[in-house]
This record gives sequence, structure tokens and C-alpha cells, in this order.
Amino acid sequence: MVNLRGTAVQIGTRLDLPDLKGAFGILRKWLWLLLYVLLAGVTFIYRYELLAWTDLHQSIPLLLAMATLFALVPVIPYKFVIIAFGYSYGTTTAAWICWLGTSLAAMLVYGGARTIFRHQARSYLERIRGLNRFTTWMEAHPFMGVMSLRLLPVVPQMAVNIYAGITYTPFWVFMVATAIGKIPAIFVFAYAGAQAESSIWLSLGILAGYLVLMAIVLLLFRFRSRNKV
Repeated sequence: MVNLRGTAVQIGTRLDLPDLKGAFGILRKWLWLLLYVLLAGVTFIYRYELLAWTDLHQSIPLLLAMATLFALVPVIPYKFVIIAFGYSYGTTTAAWICWLGTSLAAMLVYGGARTIFRHQARSYLERIRGLNRFTTWMEAHPFMGVMSLRLLPVVPQMAVNIYAGITYTPFWVFMVATAIGKIPAIFVFAYAGAQAESSIWLSLGILAGYLVLMAIVLLLFRFRSRNKV
């Protein structure tokens, strides 16, 4: 502001700090999304090379890093990753490494969804009537909700991580339910992979039996849900 002969003339505009913070917040969200897309692209392009490199350099930290990466960026269905690890490293090693890796990835995705995209995604969920009812039930029973979704093989696990992050699911409830709910499927797929070398039919039989069991559980879950409506 400059005063010329008693006349106030405005020569600049005042910087609006709230608007500036909002712009930086939006820019930060897009940068994180861009970094994730780049990581997903690189992982997808070199997915087979990464698996071969992991098989060549068999060290626990590297196996854990690869298990976390493929869970964080699901360019390969994670069930195939568990089976491949079981085939190469045995049931026990494959099971606990994949369990720890996918749990770490779930924690990262949950944290990202909660801190970066929670408000926008939450407002979107509230506009979907059917999903809004499920969200209300999920927030009332967070442990049972997360663990049930973990046990169902047809539910994308990445979607569970994001959904829990944008709803009011407590962090430790999410992590404990995730850790427990992932154990059965990871053990079964790791064991099936370990048995593939000696008997491929036994391996396929284990997988088929597990899928049939989960199908029965899913049907019972849907039947019970309909009766409650």
C-alpha cells in the first residue's frame, strides 16, 4: 500500500496463507500418488527380474523387502508370490516372511490412506447408501470386520487396507485383526507351494480344498447377513 498525496493505492495483494496451505496439501497428495504409480510401473516392468534376483541372492532382509514390495504394489496376485516363495524356500520361511511383508505393506497403505486421502474418500463413501451402511457396521465392529475381510480370499486385500484407513478403524485394532486374519491363507498357500515340487496334484488339492472351504464360509456369511436385514 502506497500513499500518494493522501490517496491510498494498493500495489500488491495479501498472501492468503490458508489457501497456500491447501494448495500445498493438494500438491503433496498428487506427488505421493505419482510416486506410487512410478513404483508400481517399475515393479510391473521388472517383476520377473526381481523374483529371479531374489532367488539368486537368498537373504532374509532381501526376501522380506521383496515380500513387502509385492504386497505394497500388487502387480502379481500375492497368492502366487506366496506359492513361489513356498516352492523356493519351504513352508516355514515363506509363511513368516510373507506374513510379515504383507503386514508391513498393510500398515503403510493404511497410514497413507488415513493421512492423505481420508477426508475426500470419506465424503465419497457417505454418498453411497449401501456402502455407508456397511461402513457404519464396520466402525461399530472394527476387529470382526477387518478379520472377516482378511479371511475371504475373494476380497482384494489392498481395498481392505484403504477402506480401513479412511474409516474410523483404530490402528492397533486394524493391525491385530490383519495379523490374525492373514495367517490361514498365507500358511495354506505357502504349504501348497512347498508341496508342488514333490507332488503337483497334492498342491492343487490343497488349494482346491481351501477355496471350497472359503466358498462355504462366504455363503454362510451372506446367508447370515440376509437374515439380519
